[in-house]
Amino acid sequence: MGYLPSFAFLGFAVVGNWARCTLKRRGVRTQGRLGGDSWGTGILSVDVIYRDHEGERHYVTVAPEYLPDGGSSSVVEVVYDPRNPERAMSAGEFERPAWRTIEGGFFFIAVGVALPYTVLLLLG
Repeated sequence: MGYLPSFAFLGFAVVGNWARCTLKRRGVRTQGRLGGDSWGTGILSVDVIYRDHEGERHYVTVAPEYLPDGGSSSVVEVVYDPRNPERAMSAGEFERPAWRTIEGGFFFIAVGVALPYTVLLLLG
């Protein structure tokens, strides 16, 4: 079994941060407008509607903590991938350090699970 749980957590971290890494390389900023909000699985989320470089309309779901001014402004800055405009996130979420995200937490869990096993292998 060994490192299998660590690889699973590391896989979650990589997949979760893939969009962030792609947006860091080629992301384009644009202005979006608040759409509707919903309570999916008991968590409030807000839809932000934005247009890509070709004028097509898209939306991204954003958690309220990533909205500027606590959600009092109707304009939200969005970062999207021009090759795949559906891949997007709010600028607030995008600018948050990766280690302070859920996906970053998965990375630290992977290291934390692998470290004791590695120590046992080295000592045993």
